[in-house]
Amino acid sequence: MTESNMCGDLCSKDEGYMTCDLYLASFFISCGLKMVSHERDQKTRRVYFIFEKSPLVQDLKVSYFSRQAKVDALTFADNIKSLKSLCHNLVTNSIRT
Repeated sequence: MTESNMCGDLCSKDEGYMTCDLYLASFFISCGLKMVSHERDQKTRRVYFIFEKSPLVQDLKVSYFSRQAKVDALTFADNIKSLKSLCHNLVTNSIRT
């Protein structure tokens, strides 16, 4: 996995912003950012979530890590569950192949 323009738990790629932080990804989805793809790095065994390019990403990241962010708690929890399920499916499928 080639990463470019690293910025903490987020890196910028041609197709969008990538993170392996499950909770940050859940926060982005809860804020309305569109996840455009996901991938599993076989070497590190991490799942990466890739989000659309948006001028809001850096501001959202700052508000998240400074504990100033406000999102609906149930939406955030539901998104965590969905992403965990996605990760589980990716891991299970890679073990079978």
